[in-house]
Amino acid sequence: MLASTPSPTTDQEMCSSYAYGVRAVVQCIPAWLRFIQCLRRYRDTKRAFPHLVNAGKYSTTFFMVTFAALYSTHKAQNHSDAQVFFYLWIVSYFFSSCYTLIWDLKMDWGLFDRNAGENTFLREEIVYPQKAYYYCAIIEDVLLRFAWTIQISLTTMNVFPHVGDIVATILAPLEVFRRFVWNFFRLENEHLNNCGEFRAVRDISVAPMNADDQTLLEQMMDQEDGVKNRMKSKLWKRSHSVSLRRPHLASQSKGRDTKVLIDDTDDEAYT
Repeated sequence: MLASTPSPTTDQEMCSSYAYGVRAVVQCIPAWLRFIQCLRRYRDTKRAFPHLVNAGKYSTTFFMVTFAALYSTHKAQNHSDAQVFFYLWIVSYFFSSCYTLIWDLKMDWGLFDRNAGENTFLREEIVYPQKAYYYCAIIEDVLLRFAWTIQISLTTMNVFPHVGDIVATILAPLEVFRRFVWNFFRLENEHLNNCGEFRAVRDISVAPMNADDQTLLEQMMDQEDGVKNRMKSKLWKRSHSVSLRRPHLASQSKGRDTKVLIDDTDDEAYT
């Protein structure tokens, strides 16, 4: 008795199916690694925000992949509850997209700051010279974050065979482009945060700092080689220029006054 050879259609369906849950597990690996990293950061710092909130963002991927796998397997077996898992998949996908979009714009890029001033919907400090770059990046991120709705709509309508694979092939490089753009604004926001919180500075003061010293150092960072937008603050800097090559800090003046007082006391003791 000869063994039957599987048809090409059967092999293709087996490769793209959720058989044995392997595909679902592979899809969850990247999100799982970031999820446990956030939990580790929370254990080390004891800060629920942003680490636990960030872990919640990656946990939405688990629900999305799980409901997608259940819908696919139940639909293949013609179960009556397949439609239920379909709606759960759509809801979890929508919630995950909204969660990640808000995190992109608010946390990773630092946009929609209340103190943005003239930089509407952006932040107080921007590095790139044109605001249009930021607005275009916001629109691009919103559109590509919800591009999955096009794929699901065309797949469920069955416009023509293999439409889902074609749309997925088009959206894959667009997702790479979205992450490419994301890196630029993420790096910019991290640089501004490092300078603003003095995690990255050019000069290190060994003397004790007070409020006057901190204000002076902030003015130093706002000069021509600082982090603010140079195009619009050039005239303001010229009219309020301060010589900062050798700043005379208040803490240094106190040390000098103390030294002079000690010297005067020693002279009086010898006389």
